[in-house]
Amino acid sequence: MEKRELSIGEKPVISMDVEDGKVRLTWKTSHLTRSLDHDISKCVGCNLCLPCPWEAITMGPVKETASGLIEGAPLVNVDPEACTFCGLCDSACIFRAFEAKYEGEGAINEYNRIEGTHKIDEEKCAPCLLCEKVCPTGSLHAEVKVDRKEDCVIYQGKEYAKGTIKIDEDKCSLCGLCEILCPEAIKIFWSDSAEPPQFRPAVAIRVDEDHCDYCGLCADICPDEAIEITCTESGKRTIRQPEISGTLKHEDSTCVKCGLCAEVCPYDALEVVKPFTGEVRIIKLEKCDPTGCNNCFNICPTKAIYPTGTADKIAILDESCVYCGACEHSCPYDVLEVVREGYVVEELERAREWERSRKVFFDAVIGKGPPPSNVFERDIVVKAVERPRVRITEASAWDSVDGEREVAMKAIERVRDLLRKKPRTHLQLERGQTDKVIKTIKDQEEPQDE
Repeated sequence: MEKRELSIGEKPVISMDVEDGKVRLTWKTSHLTRSLDHDISKCVGCNLCLPCPWEAITMGPVKETASGLIEGAPLVNVDPEACTFCGLCDSACIFRAFEAKYEGEGAINEYNRIEGTHKIDEEKCAPCLLCEKVCPTGSLHAEVKVDRKEDCVIYQGKEYAKGTIKIDEDKCSLCGLCEILCPEAIKIFWSDSAEPPQFRPAVAIRVDEDHCDYCGLCADICPDEAIEITCTESGKRTIRQPEISGTLKHEDSTCVKCGLCAEVCPYDALEVVKPFTGEVRIIKLEKCDPTGCNNCFNICPTKAIYPTGTADKIAILDESCVYCGACEHSCPYDVLEVVREGYVVEELERAREWERSRKVFFDAVIGKGPPPSNVFERDIVVKAVERPRVRITEASAWDSVDGEREVAMKAIERVRDLLRKKPRTHLQLERGQTDKVIKTIKDQEEPQDE
C-alpha cells in the first residue's frame, strides 16, 4: 500500500550566497522556492527600493563608493531574516538590480512594475552612430552601412578637383555618417564617453583636403546641414547618391529610459517616456563644493548632473534625469533633494488581485504615502516547537464506505479554493500559522451551517 507524507507547518530554509557579483537570498520549502538576486553592478544606490514594507532594505556605503574610497561594495543591504521575497523592490527598480523568482507548483513570476517606454521609428532612423555613442547605459547598438565615396564618384578621365569645404561644428551632431562615407578625407576624434551638458561623443571633426574632391556627398547626407561645399573645378565625373542602411538594436534589460537618445537624435526617430516625472532641487547650494567633491557626478547613472564652473556650481539636466535619487544619497552635505511626482507602470494584461496592493508601494516610492506596512500580513515569529507531521494513507477501506471519500474530497477542494482566493491564508499556512488558517476555514463554513 502506497503512503504519502504531507508536511504541515514546515519551517523554510533561508540562505544567502554571493556569486559572480550577485547577492542571492533564497527561501525554500519542499513545495516552493523563492529567490531574490541583487546585482551589485547594476545598483546605483538610489532609494527606489527603500519603502520596503518589512524594512528589509537599508542603504550601504553610497557616499564612500561615490567618492572612490570603496569599490565593489553593495550599495544597498538586504536582511534575509526580514525579507519576505514579495518582489516589491524588483517591481520598482528601473535599473533591474533586483530579480525576484518563484519556483514551484502554481508559481507566478509576472507582476506590475514601474517601467518607462522606448520606441524606435525605423522609417525615420537613418541609422547613424549618435544615439549609440551618447547612451549612458550602452543599451543601443547601431550597425550602419554607407556606400563609400569612391563607389559613388566615378571619373571618366583624370581625377582632380578644386574647391572649399567647411564644417560648422556648432551645428554638427557628430552622427558619424560622413566619416563612414569618406574616411580618407573626414576624421572624427571620438571620445570615450559623451559628457554633459552637450553630450558630444567626440572632441573634434577635421577634413583632410588633400583627399577631398569636393563631390558634395557628405553635405547631402548630413542631417544637421553642417557641411558646406563649393566645387570650382573637377575632372569629368558622374556622382550618384550613396545608400544608407543598417539596424538599430535596443537592449531593454539595461535601458533606463532616460530619454537622452531621443533628445540628440537628428531624425526624431526615437520616442522615450521616462519611468518617473519629477525634479531635482538644489536646497543647500552654499554647502556644495564641486571642486573638491564629485560624488553626485560620479554616481549619476545617466550623467544628468554636472559642474558649471560658475556661481551656480552644479546643474541638473531634466532631459536625461530619471529622478532615481542616487545623487541625493551620495551627497555628504545634503545639497540635493529628489522629488518624484508621478510614475509609469507597465501593467499586466490580466493583473492578479493583489496587484492593487502593489500600487500602494508605488505611491510610497514617489512620496505619496508612508511605506505600505499593511500591504501584506507580517508576522514571522517562529516558535521553537515541533511541527506535527500528518500521514495520509490511501486505504482501500475508504472505497467500501459509501460517500465518505466523496465528502472528504469535497472538503479538500473547498480548502484549496479558499487558499486560491485568499493569498493571506496561503501565506499563513506556509508559515505554520495553523490556528489562523483553521479559524478562517471555520468562518467560511459557518454561513453554510446556518
